Amino acid sequence: MTSTTEIVPEAYFDAVAIMATAPPSVMPMTVIEAHLYAYLGCILGLFRGQAVGDWGYQFAVTSEGFPFSVHFETARLIVVARGLVDEQGAGMMVARPDELQVEIDNLLSFGPWSDRRLWLRAATECALALPVGSIRYAIGQTPGLAISVRLGQRRHLLQTDDIDLLYDEYRIVSSVLGNDVKDLLSPAVIWLSAQILRTEDTPVD
Repeated sequence: MTSTTEIVPEAYFDAVAIMATAPPSVMPMTVIEAHLYAYLGCILGLFRGQAVGDWGYQFAVTSEGFPFSVHFETARLIVVARGLVDEQGAGMMVARPDELQVEIDNLLSFGPWSDRRLWLRAATECALALPVGSIRYAIGQTPGLAISVRLGQRRHLLQTDDIDLLYDEYRIVSSVLGNDVKDLLSPAVIWLSAQILRTEDTPVD
């Protein structure tokens, strides 16, 4: 079992990649948002055939209803400590582009991270099409997370039943777009939008 104080390579790469590749308009980024993008990147990887068990670390839902990873948080703190990111008050983070670029180039030179980088970039680029608050809301309605929030339970996310439901949702999106769509951003935005619209259309008891 990996200790939560150890650096998980995948989590460290994600913490660097999210800050290095996020659009400038997404900055500064909150700590909560960084975890959110890491979780969304994991889901987008799942949609592209990446097994959740191969992601490298797990997520759980917090009592506030947000996805959170202890391993990602440990890696994020290391990124800040190494001077790649400045952390300001209220949990706001500001990227140091030059330092981050050097670091991510080094990581890409010895790790199979290219696909992972694309998934994380697409996750942050969703904020170009949807307000961050809408993304947070949409993620909060996804399988596994929504029921935990309603019941006030903390649990690990992306369990088998959650994954099956996510695949079902993504198949619907893919059937609408067709097989010719190669980019990941369009289906990601449509999938997130569907989460919002579905809850808006749900009748109130």
